[in-house]
Amino acid sequence: MASSTRASKVIAGEKLAALGATNLTTALELFAASNALQQSTSLRSMLSDPSAEVAGKEQVVRQVFGAKFTEQTVGLLIELSKLRWSATRDLPAALEQLGVRVAAQSANIDQLQAELFAIEQTASSDHELELALSSNRDSQAKRALVSKLFAAKVSESALALALQAIDSSAYKRFAQVVGQYGVWVAEYAGEFVARVRVARELSTAQLERLEAALNGVYGKKLQLNVDVDPTVIGGIHVAVAGEVIDATVLTKISNARLQLS
Repeated sequence: MASSTRASKVIAGEKLAALGATNLTTALELFAASNALQQSTSLRSMLSDPSAEVAGKEQVVRQVFGAKFTEQTVGLLIELSKLRWSATRDLPAALEQLGVRVAAQSANIDQLQAELFAIEQTASSDHELELALSSNRDSQAKRALVSKLFAAKVSESALALALQAIDSSAYKRFAQVVGQYGVWVAEYAGEFVARVRVARELSTAQLERLEAALNGVYGKKLQLNVDVDPTVIGGIHVAVAGEVIDATVLTKISNARLQLS
């Protein structure tokens, strides 16, 4: 991420915090704005162009979104359009991340994290479902499928994020987008996500010991997402913020073979 966008994202977060009370409607409006910018090259270019006049940007924002969004969201969009972005795609991406943050603020964090992980696992473990949700088929059909699968099982905030994942350009695969949302929610909560793969389900005591050990290593609270994967054979595989701790039996065997070859 270039320095201009990095600095602008910090300012965007501060401006969001300055709004005071927000709710899930705010998140949905931020998602809608992000999607609109992703779909319109001209609109995206206009609002992220540092040489464009501020008055002109404000007029465009009000013309496009004024009748649809609350004044609170419109004002935030105007403020973000004044910031400098390294690439035109960075503005809609920032809006999407802010939307996830607002959805998290409107929810029980622990419950939301668990629900997002469950949605991600449901999609990634079913090849046909993942293909259906990640394909170029009609967006409304995919949204209907997500609602059918999850509306009665998860919170309103989790469902809103799952539906937004359908339209997101963050990744090609639906499960990857939901997984990224989980990372953003953890960041908002001041946590890291530890993705754990084991051969068999861990007991409560084992989970507590693992969580305590990882929290000690990284010096902060981690959100543990545990995936039971028979291919692990034995041992444990942990990934945190790009760092991998691989203590699986398969890896140990592979390392032994390399040493003997």
